[in-house]
Amino acid sequence: MLEDEEYFMLQDLAREQELATGKVNISLLARETGYDRKTIARHLSLDQPSKHPQTRQKPSKLDPFKPYIRERLNNYPRLSRVRLLEEITNLGYDGGTTILGDYIRQIRPNITIPAELRYETKPGEMMQCDWLEYPYETADGSKKKVYGLSMVLGYSRMRYVEFFPHQGLTALLKGHLGAFEYFGGVPDMILYDNLRSVVLNRKYPSTASEFHPLFADFRDHFGFTSRLCRLGRAKTKGKVERSIHYIKDNFLYGRTFHSLEDLNLQARIWSNCVNGKVHGTTNEIPFERLVQENLRPFASYPPYLLTKKESRKVSKDCYISLHGNIYSVPWKYAGRRVDVYVQENHVSIHADGNEICTHSLLTGRNERSKIKEHFEGLYKEILNESGSGSKRDRACKPTIDLHSVETRNLAEYDIFAREGRV
Repeated sequence: MLEDEEYFMLQDLAREQELATGKVNISLLARETGYDRKTIARHLSLDQPSKHPQTRQKPSKLDPFKPYIRERLNNYPRLSRVRLLEEITNLGYDGGTTILGDYIRQIRPNITIPAELRYETKPGEMMQCDWLEYPYETADGSKKKVYGLSMVLGYSRMRYVEFFPHQGLTALLKGHLGAFEYFGGVPDMILYDNLRSVVLNRKYPSTASEFHPLFADFRDHFGFTSRLCRLGRAKTKGKVERSIHYIKDNFLYGRTFHSLEDLNLQARIWSNCVNGKVHGTTNEIPFERLVQENLRPFASYPPYLLTKKESRKVSKDCYISLHGNIYSVPWKYAGRRVDVYVQENHVSIHADGNEICTHSLLTGRNERSKIKEHFEGLYKEILNESGSGSKRDRACKPTIDLHSVETRNLAEYDIFAREGRV
C-alpha cells in the first residue's frame, strides 16, 4: 500500500503520460516507479489515497512491568538497564533485554559522560583505593551515612567494595584484608588519595612521605609500595573513581538495606555479578583476566593482627605518647608503665591487666586527647601537699637565739674609765 505522497506522485506521472501520448501505459509506469502493475492500476482507480489500516499492537511481556519501570526511573533516573532487568526479573519478568533497553530510551534522557585519558597498567602492577560516602535515611526517618572502601585491580578491573560506619585507619586496613582475600593476592603497588589515615606529611616523591606508623606497619607486612596521587589530581586514580561512580549509580542508587551486614552481603553478591560479566573497556571478564594478574598469594603471608599491643610509660603530667599523638591517663598512674591496645578506631589503656581508660584513635599528628576526669583529685592532692608543706617549712625554719645581756656592777665602768678603756 502506497503512502499519500507516493499516491500523488503516481497520479502526476499518469497525467503527464496521458497528455504526452493520449493514454496511460501502466507497464511503463511500473518500470519507472518500481511498483507492481496491479498496485499501480489499483491506486490510479482511486479518487484519494487509501486509508491505512491501523495495525494492532501485540501485547508485550514488558507491559505489566512498565508502571514499575516508570516509577523507578522517575525516582532514580540514572538506574541502568542491567539493574532494572535484575529487579523486574525478581518480579517475574522473563523477557529479553533489547525490548527493555528500547523502552528505557523512550522514557528518560541520555546521560552524557565526559571524556578522559585512559592509562593502562600491567598485570599485578597496581591497585587503586579510595573512599566513597553514601548518605541514607533509616526507617524511622533519621539520616545516617555509611562509608565504602572501593578497590580496583588496574589490569583485570576486578572490583571490591566493603562498607564501614567510619573512615578510620582500622576500617581502611580491614578493607584491605577483605580485598586481598577476595582477589586472592597482593599487588606490587597501591595508589591512594592523600588520606589522613595513610600519610601524615606529604613529600616529593610520594614514596618519601611520612606515612602513618600503623599503616606503614601494615604495608611493610605485605610488602607493597604505597603511592599517592598528585595533589588536586584525583583523576590520577581514574579507574577507582569510575568504579565509585558505578557503585553509586549501579549498586547504591535506590537500594535499601536493613543493617551494615546486610549491605555488605548485597555488595558481595553484586561484586560477584559485575566481575563475572564482560568489562566494557577490556572486552574480557574480570574473573578470567584475574588469573593473569599473578598477584602474590594472600595465603602465603602470616595473619595480620589489627589489634596492636604496645607498652608505654605514663609521663609525670599524666600522658602517654603514641604514634606522634598524646593521650591522657588517670593521674594515679603517673610514672607507671601501662599496656596500650590499638583496635578499631579507639585506644584502650590497661594497667595490672585491667582497662583504666579509652580514647578515640587520633589519626593526625601532634594532637592531644585529654579527658578531664583523669585529672580530678590531682589538683586537690597538690593543694593538700602545698598546705602541709608550708607547716613543715615553718616548723623547720631556724630560730633566732636570744643572747642574754651580762649585768655588771657600775663601779667596774668607773675603773674602765680611769684606765682609758671606755
